[in-house]
Amino acid sequence: MVKKILIADADPSRRTLLRATLQDPRYEIIEASGGVQALALRERHRPDLVILDEAMPGVSGMEVCRAIKRDRGAGNTPVILLTEQETSTAIGEAGPDVFLPKPYSPLRLLEAVEKLLSQAEG
Repeated sequence: MVKKILIADADPSRRTLLRATLQDPRYEIIEASGGVQALALRERHRPDLVILDEAMPGVSGMEVCRAIKRDRGAGNTPVILLTEQETSTAIGEAGPDVFLPKPYSPLRLLEAVEKLLSQAEG
């Protein structure tokens, strides 16, 4: 079964890198260029996993993460937050399942994606 992954990043080159990293016939990639678009696409496509860049203009990745985790219908949707910070209270309060400090290892990202998707199935 193909899993839908929503990636949200304001930088088109980083979205391209994320898409290339996640290129796999098991995944359908949906792209958003900002937080507002990410929330709309999440509502429309109901992805199995969301990957958010923290630093998006307007609605940040942390705000999108909070909205997903508050939504009872989507609260179980795993979220990976890509952040400039090593750790912070704000990240913990946003509630991502995994946060990866930038620059992150593509291998660590793939491991997190596979782990979260397999947990969601189980």
